[in-house]
Amino acid sequence: MALIVPVFIALVAIYILSFYKQIQNYFRLNHYGSKLPGPPLKPIMGNANMLKDKTSDEMGFVFLEEARKARKRGDSIMRFVLPGKLIVWPLNGKAVAQVLDSTTEIHKGSDYEMFKPWIGGLLLLVGDTWKFHRKLITPTFHFAKLEGYFNVFNSESKILTELLEKFADSGETVDIFPYINRCLLDIICEAGMGTKVNVQSNHHHPYLKAVKGYVELMMKRSTRFWLWNPFLFWALGYKKQQMDYLKTLKKFTADVIAERKQARELEGQTGESVSKRNMNFLDLMLSTTESNGLTEDELRNEVDTFMFGGHDTTTTSCGWMVWSLAHHQDIQQKVYEEIVSNCGDDTNEEITYEQANKLHYLELVMKESKRVFPPVAAVQRHLQEPMVIDGHKIPAGTNIAIAPLVLHSNPEVFKNPEVFDPNRFLPEECAKRHAYDYIPFSAGVKNCIGQKFSVLNEKVLISHIVRNFKIEPMLELDGTRPCLEVVSRPSKGIPVKLTRRL
Repeated sequence: MALIVPVFIALVAIYILSFYKQIQNYFRLNHYGSKLPGPPLKPIMGNANMLKDKTSDEMGFVFLEEARKARKRGDSIMRFVLPGKLIVWPLNGKAVAQVLDSTTEIHKGSDYEMFKPWIGGLLLLVGDTWKFHRKLITPTFHFAKLEGYFNVFNSESKILTELLEKFADSGETVDIFPYINRCLLDIICEAGMGTKVNVQSNHHHPYLKAVKGYVELMMKRSTRFWLWNPFLFWALGYKKQQMDYLKTLKKFTADVIAERKQARELEGQTGESVSKRNMNFLDLMLSTTESNGLTEDELRNEVDTFMFGGHDTTTTSCGWMVWSLAHHQDIQQKVYEEIVSNCGDDTNEEITYEQANKLHYLELVMKESKRVFPPVAAVQRHLQEPMVIDGHKIPAGTNIAIAPLVLHSNPEVFKNPEVFDPNRFLPEECAKRHAYDYIPFSAGVKNCIGQKFSVLNEKVLISHIVRNFKIEPMLELDGTRPCLEVVSRPSKGIPVKLTRRL
């Protein structure tokens, strides 16, 4: 009993000290932020009022409008100040390169801390640990191994088109986005984990509901500064929601790992025998774990990261690609003709690796779709040391927002950026701009490790859809908009009408 009072006093002292440091950091960042170009600051709240009551898709338009104003003023960066948080947005490829080419400033932004309980793998690692994991995972995506994934790409894409046939026959509108989402989760589990989960046959799979719920909850927390406080987050009931989602997410990946471990035991495989065949991602991780290269926690973290990153970003990219084709019938027709010319019109035939690499116009359209609708609207770096960007001194502790959503709409780089024009990505056009003016897969030392896998996956899936169906939109182009979340999920889905080609 005698210890209660001093323990209580110590806890209060720790809390007060922590609060004092937060206040001190607030004034420090506010001081630096006031010297940087950006929208006018309000006392205490900074720019938080600009985001008040905004939905995640509306926030994107706030940032785009402020970027437009900043460019008109001749600024190469803009800043936003939230209570206790300074965010700086580079507005062109040259400014972005100063951040992404740094070999030391590779820490993710502070918002990513909220995702650590779920995806603590390669996405969030730094230093030597990150280098080790990156080197370990890279062979999974070597070009020599990509061809081995095509059987899965094709088989799951065919299941998708079979499920969509009923909508083509009935003329009923279909939101194709969740269908693509389930298809790509099946692909990532089978191609990357060697495990069939048959999500396409379960329209209400708990894993997908938990992914959506967790992301939306964390985005709510990141944009409501009072929820940054752990006590309030718990007291308002959000912590329980988070833990419920985590339980579902962790159970799904644990089941996938357990099933693959059991299969390996039954096959009697050793690390050496696995290495002789076309190892998938999970086999590689398990072999390394068995040789003490990874801990069990590191294994689970990498699998969680791979599962989310491997299916959610590609889902978003494919969904917006369908939307782009639906709204540009002339381009859709050219894509269809290229697919038939290179792959034939027999919808039962598979798309081969060689054929996919010949679909050059399709790739131009995919790139333009990622310009207009980048699958990841923004990524962040959290500065560990002060940095100078285009003559502006940025303090340590700043979040740098690398935003394809903003970069890809730069009229100084992309003339008439609101116009959908695949020819922007012809070689002679690409040569005219900075390499970092277009970064759908990020860039620099922490670029997307699986981008070639994703592009080939998307080519096969889109080819099967377009070869089977003519696609028409059931909303205006801006009737569904990118949400400013971890991925740019469409706010109203991708509602389309499908008509059989043959």
